[in-house]
Order: sequence, then C-alpha cells, then structure tokens
Amino acid sequence: MDEKEKYIKKVKTHLAVMMGKGRKVDKILLSQGLTRLELFAIQQIYEAENGDKEYKGIYVSALAKKMDIVISSASRTLNSLEKRGLISREIDPDNRRNICVMLTEKGYLVRKQCLEKVNQMVGRVVEGMGMEDMEQLIKLWNQFIDQMENAVNDMTEEINAPTD
Repeated sequence: MDEKEKYIKKVKTHLAVMMGKGRKVDKILLSQGLTRLELFAIQQIYEAENGDKEYKGIYVSALAKKMDIVISSASRTLNSLEKRGLISREIDPDNRRNICVMLTEKGYLVRKQCLEKVNQMVGRVVEGMGMEDMEQLIKLWNQFIDQMENAVNDMTEEINAPTD
C-alpha cells in the first residue's frame, strides 16, 4: 500500500469514527425522538413560516427542494411528523394541488427543546476548542465539502457520459 492509499484509509477511518460518534450526539440532541431529517424538516418549515409573513407555511414541493430530497421522501418525513402532532397540512385554496405545511404549537416546542440542546453542546465545544481553532475547523470543513462536491460532480459526469 503506497502513502496515498494509507492516507485515504486513515481519512475513511476518521470519518467512520466521527459518524459513529454522531449517533451518540443524536441521542442527546434528538432526545425528542426525532431523526436528523425530521429536525431538518422542522427547521425548514420554521424558517419558511418566519421568513415570509405573507405565507403561513411551506409547500411540500418547496420543502423537498430546500432539503434536497425527492417529494416522496419529504412526504414520508411529513407523515411521521404529522402522526406525532408536530405539523399540520392544509390544501392551498388558490391551487388545490399544493399542500401547505405548518408547525403546530407542539412542533414549535419540540424545535425549541432540540435547539436548546444543540446550543448547549456547540457552546461547550467552542469553549473547549476556542474560537480560533473553531474558525480554522470551519474553514477546513468548508474546503472538504467543496472538494467532496467536486468529486461527486466529476464522478456523476463520468457515470452519465455516453459510451462509444
């Protein structure tokens, strides 16, 4: 195994460890019984409701687009949230094909409780690492994400390239 292969293995190992620790983090941050996807959906609905006062929610199609998931996945997530009383849906009276999604009072409360835990944890991490190291981490993490996106785009083009 050459040096590059060894380093790639090291990076994969660290990412796997980080993802494993993410499950422990989820137990604390998502103590309300939500998945990351559900919390992300709740946050997107909240932002839509509070960003544009003309609308009282967000359309399922717009939510799926903001979350970068297909509508069927968004619908499954919303079904789960609706069963627990965290969201409600209404048919748009102006266009009956559109469904508008809104947080319920319980949805607002659960979001608040989850975000309080997120804020506590991030506060402790920043305190432990210091702002300077956190800034460096954010800068490097953004570079990592950009490189991952570039690799995915390149590989997608390769897969979709016509073969002769």
